[in-house]
This record gives sequence, structure tokens and C-alpha cells, in this order.
Amino acid sequence: MDYNYYTQDIIYEPLNEYDKVLRKMHEENVNKYFDKLVEKSQINIEANKVTVKQLRELEHQAEKNKKSKARLNLFRILLWVFAAIALIVGIVLFANLTAWYIVGGIALIIASVGFVITIFKVLHPKIKQLKLTGDELAKKISEKLKEAWQQMAPLNSLFKIDMAPELFQITLPFIKLDEKFDSKRLDYLVNKFGLDIDDDYNRSTLYVQSGDINGNPFYISDNLYHKLGTKTYSGSIIISWTTTGTDSKGNITTRHHSQVLTATITRPCPYYATQPFLVYGNEAAPDLIFTREDSDAEHMDEKQIKRHVKREMKKLMKTEKDLTILGNHEFEILWHAHNRNNEVQFRLLFTVLAQRELLALMKDKKIGFGDDFNFVKDKMINIIYPEHLKSFPLDINETYFHGYEYEVVKKNFIDYQNKYFKHVYFTFAPILAIPLYQQHKPHEYIYGDLYDSYVSFYEHEKVANLIGETHFKHELSGTRNILKTTTVKSGNFIDHVKVTAYGYQTIPRTEFVTKMGRDGNLHAIPVHWTEYIPVEQDTEIEIHVPEEEKELTYQEKYRKMFEDLKERKLEKEDIFRLNAFLVLLKEREETEE
Repeated sequence: MDYNYYTQDIIYEPLNEYDKVLRKMHEENVNKYFDKLVEKSQINIEANKVTVKQLRELEHQAEKNKKSKARLNLFRILLWVFAAIALIVGIVLFANLTAWYIVGGIALIIASVGFVITIFKVLHPKIKQLKLTGDELAKKISEKLKEAWQQMAPLNSLFKIDMAPELFQITLPFIKLDEKFDSKRLDYLVNKFGLDIDDDYNRSTLYVQSGDINGNPFYISDNLYHKLGTKTYSGSIIISWTTTGTDSKGNITTRHHSQVLTATITRPCPYYATQPFLVYGNEAAPDLIFTREDSDAEHMDEKQIKRHVKREMKKLMKTEKDLTILGNHEFEILWHAHNRNNEVQFRLLFTVLAQRELLALMKDKKIGFGDDFNFVKDKMINIIYPEHLKSFPLDINETYFHGYEYEVVKKNFIDYQNKYFKHVYFTFAPILAIPLYQQHKPHEYIYGDLYDSYVSFYEHEKVANLIGETHFKHELSGTRNILKTTTVKSGNFIDHVKVTAYGYQTIPRTEFVTKMGRDGNLHAIPVHWTEYIPVEQDTEIEIHVPEEEKELTYQEKYRKMFEDLKERKLEKEDIFRLNAFLVLLKEREETEE
């Protein structure tokens, strides 16, 4: 099954290319990929549709049965109420010993008995039958549901955790996505491009995906951050007292008073937040440093943007007198990189084409996400913080796509893959909008011979978080946990890793704060708060790493080719010639050594 590939190595107009070419291309690739999975699974789609239809009919019957049972139960309760009221009123009337009251009393008592008989003779059997029917329907639903899951099991088993990156790279081959974030890639970013490793114990990697664009390395990560802050707790009591006095006529009066006394205390409290971002290494403009925050241009129309630019330009000319302002005032204001340190390299990077495409991205209201990203350039390291990634689940596992209904599974799979492509593509879009970042290829780099582990600690943290913090956290922990990893040993394509889970035990406390009331007395006000006590736990895991495919030498390629030929049905003479060739090839290899 052939896929559609974007054959160019450079995207000059990221917004337009996505809208006109890439969106449709990826949708087609996703559909082809899913069809291929279905073909491989050999599931019977029509049989599953029939099963699901039968399941829906049973669920509809069960819902009707449930409503009927609820109505009869309500009717039964009302009859019990009417029977009780009729009996009580009837007894009261009968006890009056007046003829008409006695007749009315007897009638009400008879009516009460009739209600009770109706309940036991009519309603009880119907409700009982509805319950039996409901139990039978529940059993049939369970069986049909099991049947549907079994029908879809072969397809569910084919879903993998890395399908979204695989599909992304099918559509955009020049953006290479790694199978794993290995130690070499991290070494390259650190020692070649100057990446500052963020190994803070208040941070843990929930998701990471590394790769390169025309040789320039990157990784997308979603991190969980912990910060110990404070929280204010409050408590209150109501006090009351009485006072006596005399009124204007000399009479003694008593007055009642009340007051709400409130007390607050502030205590330490942990806070957790996630932050996705893209780190991209490129040697272009190697000394340039700047930061910019999103302008929210997508929320303004053209008139509002013009007014905003005009207003901000006046401020800029007054406050940044040493800044060499760009001729494109709209870009200067919306990009807002006024703390740049190198004008020459800034202009080298942000050409007229780059300015045009970045403005298109920032002002877009329909195709992508507009200007929802912050951009930090620190020499050869570029960091983009896209707001749209916060609302999209990158750290899913294969069960995300599992289901018992073919049509639902198909829709979930296709929708997720298309959304993944859009969210990740527009994370790269600010980089793709700068042509020099794609055109510039890095100089050669000599990797180290030995590393402590096969994959980076970012990958270790990602795996640990995918397993789930519940497997690692301390039994007393009542908060989220930051998972940090340490390599114990590495060999035979297995990283032995120690996972340390940092969390807090939560203990309810009550503190009494004394305050003076208007009654002239001191009162103890209880304030309930939570104490957070740090707890941690170590757990060792093994992370199996796929063996790298080594590049074959010229001789090894020919040897493999002829070994493959030997396995076919050839004449004895042909095999003799092949063997002779392999002998000569081996002698040549030994001579070269």
C-alpha cells in the first residue's frame, strides 16, 4: 500500500503548505495505514456491526425496562402513601360514631385495603417480572459486549504506542523522529549545541520524542513540574452574648448580639503543573539571544492590529532608543524580541520571507492555532512553548485506541492521528517559517565511545511515567509524584534503572487561633489545614532497548546478497561459482584487515 510523501526537504510556507497539501495528505495516509491494520487483523467488520447493532437493541430494551420499573416503583410508593392516609382518616371518621362519618370511614378503610391488595397482587408481580427481565437483559448485554470485544481483539492487538510518530514521518520524511531518545542524541545537543540539562528533582518527563530536521536535532517534551508554595486556610465560629440596659422610659431591656470570628493561617503546600515544549538545536545565528511572548494576534482583527502596532511603536521608540528597529513595524511589535543581543544575526535569521511567514502564523485564525507560542533563543538552542500542546494528550498508550465497536475505533484512531499531526506540526511551524533553520546543516560531530546508558534519562523518565506513578509512589503518598531516574547499570541492550518517586504524605491538622470578640472575651477558633510530609520510594526497573541496526560494509552487503541467492533453487554450477566468489571476498577482507 503506497503512502503519500512530502518530497521537498524545505517548507517555505508552513501555514499554506499545511492548509493546501499536508492536511489532506496526512488524512489519506492515516486512512491507508488504518486499512492496512484492518487487513492484517482479518477482523470481520460486518459481523462486528451486526453484533453492535444487536447490543444497542438490547441496551435500548434494558433502558425501557429500567424506566418502566422506575415508574412502577414510584406508583407503588404513592399507593402506600394513599393507603396509609386513607386508613388513618378512615379510622378517625369511624371513631366519630356519626352515621355519615362511619360510612365514610368504612369506605376509606376499604379503599386502603384495596390499595394494599393492588400493591401485592398487581404491582409486586410486575416489578418482580421487570427485575427478572432486566437481569436477563444485563446478562445478554454482557455476552454481546464480550463477543464484540473478541471480534475486535485482533485489531486492538495491532495498535502500538509509536504509531503517531510513525505516521507523522511517513507524511513528512525530512522531519525524522527517533525510535528512542538515546544518549547519543542528548550528548549531541549538550556538547555540540550547548543544551543545559534540566535534571532538576522538581521536574519529571511525562513524554519525550526526539529527532532531527535535516540533521539539526530536536526533542519535544511534556514535563511535570513541582513547586512548594503556600496555601491559606481559614476557619470561623459564631459567638453570641446578651447585654442589659434601660430604655428612654427607664425600663430594663435585654439585647442579644452575635459576631462571626474568622481566623486564617498560611502553611506550606505543593503545587504541580505540566508544560510541553520543543527544544531545537541549530548553528545558525550562533550568538543570538532573545525571548518573546505570544502576542495573541489571532484574537485581533486587522484594524485592532494596526492600532496596537501604532501604539506600541510610539512606546518602543521612547523606551528602546538603542534598538535598531526593523522596517516591518508589524513584525517588530508582534514578534516582540526587543531584548535581542545581536542585530546582524537577528536580521540574518529573520529575513523578509521569515517575517512574512511568521506573521501569517501569528495572525492565523482558522488553519492552525495562531500566536499561542513563546520563543526563547539562547545561542544555538531554541525553545518553543506552544499553548496548544497543553490540551492534547501526547503521553498515551496503545489502549487509548482499543474498543469493541469498529466504527468508533476507526474514528478515534483517525481523529487522534490527524490531531497529533496538526498539534506537532504547528509546534514546529515557527522553526519551519525560518528558512535558514532548515537550510543550515550542522557540522560533523564525533560521538563518545561509551555512555552510561543506551537511552537518555529523559526517555527513562518517560517510560516510568507511562508505567504510572501508582507503581512507584510510597504507600503513604497522597499527592502527585515526581519520578526521577538513575542508571544502575547498562548492558546487553538493557538499561537497569532506579526510579525514585517523590511525594507527600497528607495529614489533616487542626490549629486553634485565639481572637478577641466584641463580647470582651478571647475565643479559640479552629482552623483545619493539611500538613504535607515528604516521602520517597525507590524501585528498580529494566528498560529494554531495541538493538541498533549497524550499517553494512560494501563487502558485507555483497556477502548478504549472495547468501540470499544461495538459498534459492540454483544449479550446482551456479552455487559453485557463488562459493568461489565468497571465498575470494573473504580473502580480500582479511587482506584489508
